[in-house]
Amino acid sequence: MIVVDEYIAVRVLRARWPANLPDDELVLPTSRHWRLLQSLHGGRGGQLSQLFEGASPAVVTAVRFPHPEVLQVLDPRPLLDKAAQVAASYGGTGWLVAESLAAGLAYGRELYFGTEHNVGHLLARAAGELGIAVHVVA
Repeated sequence: MIVVDEYIAVRVLRARWPANLPDDELVLPTSRHWRLLQSLHGGRGGQLSQLFEGASPAVVTAVRFPHPEVLQVLDPRPLLDKAAQVAASYGGTGWLVAESLAAGLAYGRELYFGTEHNVGHLLARAAGELGIAVHVVA
């Protein structure tokens, strides 16, 4: 399983699989799915909202209710304790970063991001210390 961010998730759901993304099951942390849904239902013109410009109703439905054979949204409950430990260890980081790191620990020690902006300094530092490889795919 490959843990991806919301930018890769939208690309895949729009049938634009990044060439350098390994062919494996994709999983999306719940907090990142939440960000997608927020952009979909109340976009403010940001980078995520722009990903939906010209999206067909089928893509909108796929984002709202991803088919598990294409993209699985992780159940956050098994990750919450580890995410809270990570957040406490790294200065009380928010749920998005902590859940992503916990998912990386639970699913192969790798995280895949569709943009460098989603990595951030804290996530990069924590991932390095936790032995999680961070990949940015264009």
